[in-house]
Amino acid sequence: MASNATTVGPSISDHTVDTTTRPNPQAATVFASASQSPAAHFGRTPASPTRRQLLNAARGRSAKDTTRLQLGGGNTMQIAAPSRQTERHAERTQPRRRLGGRIRRGLVWMIVGLLALALIGAVYQAVATEMDRRANPPPGELVDVGGYRLHLHCVGQGSPTVILESGLGNMSADWANVQPEVAQTTRVCAYDRAGTGWSEPGPQPRDPSRIAGELHTLLGNAEIDGPYVLVGQSFGGLYVRMFAARYPNEVAGMALVDASHPDMWTRLPPEVVSTLKPPAWQVGAITFLTRLGAFRLTGGDMAECGLPARQCKEEEAYFRSTRYRVTWGQEMLAPDRDAQIRATGGLGDRPLAVLTAGDHSRDFAAGVSGTARVRFERTWYDLQCELAELSTDSTHLVVEGAGHSTLQTDQEDAHVTSAAIGQVVEAVRTDQPLTR
Repeated sequence: MASNATTVGPSISDHTVDTTTRPNPQAATVFASASQSPAAHFGRTPASPTRRQLLNAARGRSAKDTTRLQLGGGNTMQIAAPSRQTERHAERTQPRRRLGGRIRRGLVWMIVGLLALALIGAVYQAVATEMDRRANPPPGELVDVGGYRLHLHCVGQGSPTVILESGLGNMSADWANVQPEVAQTTRVCAYDRAGTGWSEPGPQPRDPSRIAGELHTLLGNAEIDGPYVLVGQSFGGLYVRMFAARYPNEVAGMALVDASHPDMWTRLPPEVVSTLKPPAWQVGAITFLTRLGAFRLTGGDMAECGLPARQCKEEEAYFRSTRYRVTWGQEMLAPDRDAQIRATGGLGDRPLAVLTAGDHSRDFAAGVSGTARVRFERTWYDLQCELAELSTDSTHLVVEGAGHSTLQTDQEDAHVTSAAIGQVVEAVRTDQPLTR
């Protein structure tokens, strides 16, 4: 019989298998006699080689690049071993696989490390915030306004009652230089909006309509009767205007301290607007990093904030809290905020004092070009003049050298603010024009 054939004898005992193959350098070829073996006559399948046997056979190459594997029943299997080309390919790919494995393991450990740091940061922020809360108790009282409590701090005696409204995301401690001086002539109350200072978070959106309604509920529940003289600094100017529009019979006068204008975002230089009004994704990213304690580590020292030492410490604790970043973002991104204010009317002939900072190079216009700074100051002045036109009985004073915040935090500038509030109080009491 020709080569590559299998001969089966007449009896089971005489059965032999002679298998010869040509070496094939490209692939492994398997020849077996199981299909015509004596076991096939009895309907059984011969034992197949195990995987370990195949691997061991493949590793032990002969001179002819073949291996004979003894099967059960006297049968043999001839296996062609891997070719030299296959071995060279395996040698080239193995370093790549090892490198890929190392990269994957490195990425896994890096992710695990980042998650661990995030967890540590979040715990650190929560613990430190709680320690700050215990170290800085509220100076006033917490009043329920419908499922959450707002902080209210009143000092002094007399009427009308002055209500102090802080700027964007800020707290009642901002008025520490102003409130005691005004309290010498009448009762004056500083409060924290929901989510700011010592007040608990409130429902959203944090727009002027909701904030004005919360303030009205707060004053009613605390039994602080009107009439009121409302004082708003920065964003606080928007909120007191909404309060006056919703409750006009309870408002006797107003003072606006470098207050925001609803059209400022479309009229100020774009270079300045981009620094003052970050996009929503950036607000979210800053809030997330605050939750991990990033700004607590890099927030700096506020020991010389311009306010008394106690209030500086209170503000430092608050500005490092997550609540500050959350509330700041909610107020900045509140929908329809400016449209709500545009829909409000004027004050009629009720006394109105408008104070304008003369130098914003340390705050609003910081870091912008000289051209943008000059344009900002000119446009800001025009907006402030429009605010003064809200009443037929108004004064407008530009405080040269004062910044947006120093009208509260600097002793000298804060004295000017207190004096302007006092003038409105006196005009209400005497029922005389402010501009006489």
